[in-house]
Amino acid sequence: MTDTATVEPALDIEEPVAGNRIIASVLAVVVFAIDMASPSGMTADPIRAVSVAVSMVHYHSLSLDRFRPLPNPGFAVTVVNGHTYPLFPWAVSLFAVPWVIVEDIGHKLGITEGSVAMVRSGHDWGLQVVSMATVVAAATVVVYFIALRVLRLHPAARRRRWAVAVALAFALATPAWSTASRAMWQHGPSMLCIALGLLFALRAQAGQRGWMGMGAAFAASYAMRPTDSIVIIAIAAWVLLAERRHLVAVVAGAVPPLAILVAVNLAVYHQPLSPYYTGGQAFDVSGTMVVALAGNLVSPARGLFIFCPLVVLSVIGVVVRWRAGELTAFWKALAVIPVLHWIVISAFKHWWGGDSFGPRFFTDIVPVLVVLALPAVEVLARWMAPSTGRARPGSGPVAAPPRLRWQRALVALTLVALVWSVGVNAQGAILKSAWCWNSEPTQVDAHPSKLWDWSDPQFARGIRTLVWGPDRSSEFIRDGVDLIGCPTEPVRP
Repeated sequence: MTDTATVEPALDIEEPVAGNRIIASVLAVVVFAIDMASPSGMTADPIRAVSVAVSMVHYHSLSLDRFRPLPNPGFAVTVVNGHTYPLFPWAVSLFAVPWVIVEDIGHKLGITEGSVAMVRSGHDWGLQVVSMATVVAAATVVVYFIALRVLRLHPAARRRRWAVAVALAFALATPAWSTASRAMWQHGPSMLCIALGLLFALRAQAGQRGWMGMGAAFAASYAMRPTDSIVIIAIAAWVLLAERRHLVAVVAGAVPPLAILVAVNLAVYHQPLSPYYTGGQAFDVSGTMVVALAGNLVSPARGLFIFCPLVVLSVIGVVVRWRAGELTAFWKALAVIPVLHWIVISAFKHWWGGDSFGPRFFTDIVPVLVVLALPAVEVLARWMAPSTGRARPGSGPVAAPPRLRWQRALVALTLVALVWSVGVNAQGAILKSAWCWNSEPTQVDAHPSKLWDWSDPQFARGIRTLVWGPDRSSEFIRDGVDLIGCPTEPVRP
């Protein structure tokens, strides 16, 4: 049997890469500042997240009883023995707890209104954003360290530069900006946990500590979002088939977060998993399944390849490793995850994710897509390296060989895809009309045919309104859209 270590080149961890922590800190600050400055607030499912965090801090409970009457009282809640609890995963609210404490300290100093008053007034979107800006900034740093491990570029400074570029592309050219940073969706914390799990997996394969951390991170991701079970199943299959000797360490890491999840659920919901996990969303695998499969890839409102064409690099990256004979069991597991995820989210009755921007349901696995793209990024980096050859004096201009011309063309297409991806996702993070597309002129859940309307695509609504709209200044109003309102949608009472 061939040892996987002889098939896959060793990760280049011996070469020192000075300045990692400084670069990581700068990356975190830059991404955090951009996310905080972005004014668009896509509040929908996360409407209870801060309330739950405040209840945790002040009342040591998940109950929302003390905040009655609730806005939209029947939405995103479940009732157990007469008490109101959040429907969506409560673990997401843990990321707001530090900022709730900061808010309360500010209240004692006479600076802020305090977290309880803030929740009761309905103006908690700012705390949602600061919480998720922190999460996305942290995920960006993790992606940076992942890129440093996977990319095999020399010298070290060159590898650092490309790792920074990959991290910024992750933060600004994907739903990490347009969805995860905009409110306390499940996707931001889920994305961070998956990214951490991948980093620990890479560390473990390089002979460093990481098996327990990987188990803990992936188990925690399940507490953030149930569809992360797809990632867990694929990684578990890899461990069982190729790394069985480390199974005990992986399970030991996974047990604590899963035990906490089950214990809290038993105490609150009187069952091991909350109703959101056990009830789920309705599946419709009949005629709409084909439409959903296509829509999640190429719909002008939800298509992954439309809103983030850089994802093509993930496909190319898998091909690059396969042709190099480096598609090991780990990389095969990663390659399977997006396919399984795509099928599962396409089986949801509301595959478009309700009121949202772009391919929201793909947000969780963006770190997986980034890792798969890194071999292709490495190839691009080598193509873009300055040539060391020199033309002979007096020989005149030399035409580039056909292969070099193709390489330049592909590099140019990649740069176009990058600019497009950043521009499209910037609309979701900055321009209000990109969100209001969901309700204007018709509501997307009531008229899902608009998901295929190329005459008014969501990916261009923000720019079109900014250029030709009658009231451009309203595009940059900072707050949750449920409090700002859209022209044809009433403001939340």
